[in-house]
Amino acid sequence: MPFIGERLGLTSAVSASGTTALLNVDFVKGAFKVYESKTLVGISPNLFADNQIIFVEDSGSLYKADVVPADFISTFEDTVSFAEFSFNSGSFTSASFDGTATLTLFGQNLQGSDQISMSVDLSALTGSGGGGGGSGDITAVFTSDEGIKGGASSGNVVLELDPGDGIVLNSNGINVSTGSTHFVSGVQKIEIDGETF
Repeated sequence: MPFIGERLGLTSAVSASGTTALLNVDFVKGAFKVYESKTLVGISPNLFADNQIIFVEDSGSLYKADVVPADFISTFEDTVSFAEFSFNSGSFTSASFDGTATLTLFGQNLQGSDQISMSVDLSALTGSGGGGGGSGDITAVFTSDEGIKGGASSGNVVLELDPGDGIVLNSNGINVSTGSTHFVSGVQKIEIDGETF
């Protein structure tokens, strides 16, 4: 009974009778194989099919074989060369925006592979409004009365914050007032190595 591993062979009982492996995958043209880079120098092109993918273990990369048959005019021997290869994984490494409505995403550009790209039309997001004074989808702004006041169903809408204890609102923004009674009384003093904090 045959089994499949790195080599196609026969069961141990049959092998013990003196039968050897039926097939060595190293000699199967087009099979996925693993190499070390030093073994690829001067290797026979007869072991590779054009566009065959191999894995080079010491570089941790995939490569695609480019087999060029002899033309018997200028070359008399087949040749093989290898270029780094990557499957289109769906991840993008760069993008460009045309300034109006189209975002184009680009995948990694590897020799021997087509660079993938995808364009996204953003025109539906720009709308006819924007920048204030335009029309939009907001029909009203109301608050929950929990520290925010104001709201309206038309015109300019103004919201005001009710700062509450320990919060200060001014032209510099929203700040925590660490000197307020609320803050100071809420902090427990701690003594470490004789120092009170």
